[in-house]
Amino acid sequence: MNTAQLERECRTYTRFLIGQAPTPYVLQHYLDFHQKSDVMEAVKLDRFDQFLVGVSARGPFWARLADSYASVFRKNSTVRKKLVLTLALLECAPPSFETLDRVDGGGPLGAVIRLGWGAAQYALTLIVSFVIFTPVCLGILLSSGRRPVATVER
Repeated sequence: MNTAQLERECRTYTRFLIGQAPTPYVLQHYLDFHQKSDVMEAVKLDRFDQFLVGVSARGPFWARLADSYASVFRKNSTVRKKLVLTLALLECAPPSFETLDRVDGGGPLGAVIRLGWGAAQYALTLIVSFVIFTPVCLGILLSSGRRPVATVER
């Protein structure tokens, strides 16, 4: 895999997950994982999975769209695996673990408001991602000559 593309993915996913740039430690370990592990290579990427990874690396907004779509329709997609890898690296590295472990203030009411706001954001993002990615998925399936099947994985 292209090192520049992997760096771009790591930077984008880190900004999406914690709103900060990755530290050199996180970036280096993200690259090392892809170079030394065959986990990502073991799965043959279909064209739509390649598309999702490419789109998700464009920026945090696109990463959010790809993640929300994949969370429902492509649970075992490569983009989800890459996001989990990035989150695991961030949880193990200072100062990002401090950002992830921080307890927000506001008490129970603040928690309810944050949860409600997060659920509303997710629902809206899922709708937008469905409108954008479903036609692309269908187009890829139809152009490959395969019959469309349900994309929801259980």
